[in-house]
Amino acid sequence: MDISITADDRHLWVDTFMDGKTRLFDISDPFQPKQVYEKQIGRQINMASESWDGSRIYYTSSLLANWDKKGKDNEQFFKAYEWDGKALKPKFAIDFIEAKLGRPHQMRFGAYALYGARALPGQEELTALR
Repeated sequence: MDISITADDRHLWVDTFMDGKTRLFDISDPFQPKQVYEKQIGRQINMASESWDGSRIYYTSSLLANWDKKGKDNEQFFKAYEWDGKALKPKFAIDFIEAKLGRPHQMRFGAYALYGARALPGQEELTALR
């Protein structure tokens, strides 16, 4: 399972490994979250990462080799979707088994691009070292 809070802090993407679904919750009132969207992504889904502008969300399927599903249910993919505010629309997918790339897992998109050019409070010395 993984979660990703949207860039505007109003929604939370939650994906669940065993059923392969992603769900979007409205958390604008954190004391009363409401599920507002659900989509089947695959037979198993692990990580989710949203783009900084909120227009795309990416998914990978592998948890750990020993915990991944077996046989026909063992999907190993990276999938990209466009989010238009109402529905996810597939953009592209990479089948890691077919491409012989192993198991996709963790993703970090855009963090350096967003924070790399300036220091965060208390990190001035780290930026100077770059």
